[in-house]
Formats: sequence, structure tokens, C-alpha cells
Amino acid sequence: MQLSDVGHRVREIDDSLTEQQKFRGGSLLIVGGAALVTLLVFVPMTSIALQAVLAVMGVALMVVGTLSVGTSRRRKRPV
Repeated sequence: MQLSDVGHRVREIDDSLTEQQKFRGGSLLIVGGAALVTLLVFVPMTSIALQAVLAVMGVALMVVGTLSVGTSRRRKRPV
């Protein structure tokens, strides 16, 4: 599978979602990412690798959630 195929597939999925689904899903992703980052503060972990994975996953979820909320309005052109 080429990168252009992935881009087309993502666009198809994005176009199939309603504005409300994008907004709610993005909001949940932001909250989930914040919860993962919060785990780093309040739960003692000895594994540095686990801390790094949780941090990267938390930030990635928040970024995707922010993009989903930001693109929840239908537009004629992609952002």
C-alpha cells in the first residue's frame, strides 16, 4: 500500500463522518490523551520505556483529537 492510497482512504473515512461525530470523537481523543499524560504524573512507574510510550501516545491522541475537532466543519477544500 502506497502513501497516496492511505491518504485517499483517510479522506474517504473523514468525508463519511458527520460534523457531530468528528467533534465528539475528537473531544474524546483529547480527553483520552490528557488522561494518559496525567498517568505519568500520578502513577509511579519505574520503566522509562513505558513512560515514553505513554507520553508519545498521549500527545498523539491529543493532536489527532485537535485536528478532528478543528476539521469538524464541512469545507470545500481540505485544511
